Amino acid sequence: MRLVIDVMGFENDISEAIKACRKFKSKHNDVQFVLVGREAEIKARLKPNDDFEVVNANDVITMDDSAMIAMRKTDSSMYKAIQLVQEGKGDGVLSAGSSICYVPMSYFLLKIINGINKPAFMPYIPSINKKGFMMLDVGANKECTGEDLYQFALMGAIYCQEIRNIASPKIGIVNIGTEIDKGFAYHKDAYNLLKADKSINFVGFVEPRGLLNGVVDVAVTDGFVGNITLKSLEGGLLAIKTALKSEYKKFYNWLGAITSIFAIKGISKTFDYKNNAGAFVMGLQKIAVKTHGSADEQQFSSAIRMLYEAVEKDVVTKISKAIGKK
Repeated sequence: MRLVIDVMGFENDISEAIKACRKFKSKHNDVQFVLVGREAEIKARLKPNDDFEVVNANDVITMDDSAMIAMRKTDSSMYKAIQLVQEGKGDGVLSAGSSICYVPMSYFLLKIINGINKPAFMPYIPSINKKGFMMLDVGANKECTGEDLYQFALMGAIYCQEIRNIASPKIGIVNIGTEIDKGFAYHKDAYNLLKADKSINFVGFVEPRGLLNGVVDVAVTDGFVGNITLKSLEGGLLAIKTALKSEYKKFYNWLGAITSIFAIKGISKTFDYKNNAGAFVMGLQKIAVKTHGSADEQQFSSAIRMLYEAVEKDVVTKISKAIGKK
């Protein structure tokens, strides 16, 4: 298995990506990493026993670049990394660069699966029941049809079955209420399509406030609502964490902090996004994963694991077959 890693264009030093590759390869001899970026900078951070292939790319996609500008930077690490997979020289690609550039570039170079209308951005989100859920789309498409949401549900369900070993994943459509008359026309179209498909465990509309309770395994939505929901959940969790830290610093709360330290650590571990810091560009003919622009070794490691599992389970082929049958 050849995994292509774009090691440039994110906030931290590129050594964070290299360390993650080194750690992963020490446990997976079947993986060959192809590191794409400025060759001199990469080789300066390699150890003598590192068995990595390095592909030089002189240019870098910045966080300020638009998608149009990025597409013209054909000598950038992001473009070349995706292109290697397009040419069959890699089985999957990972980048921590700009999402605004990565999604359309992946769509342009890797092409969409026949029968899929649009790609979708799909991250894993932890939940209170510790099972977590997948949500798509969270930013690739501002506008979607009911058929788009239906296809997102199919892709999310297949991923959960193959990677997360959930035999019959619960699928829900994110909406402002659970009643069947809520939402826009495309919500109702998606509802009817999913309700009619008996192969899908469809639970109906779900409200954002129930997501962290684990009401579904796959939450489907358009990219605009999905992105707002994702950021609201992240912001809410961060605010609670900050508030707890502030309260426990007060001297009269020290006893409470000591007695609840293990519970707090458990909750922090459950909702630590670094343990599942990858998001898939679903619907493409090859596996493309994106991690955070602030990624460190831990985040790169978890994203590499997600990339590896998706390639190993041949998720793309299984999605293609499912869409063909539908």
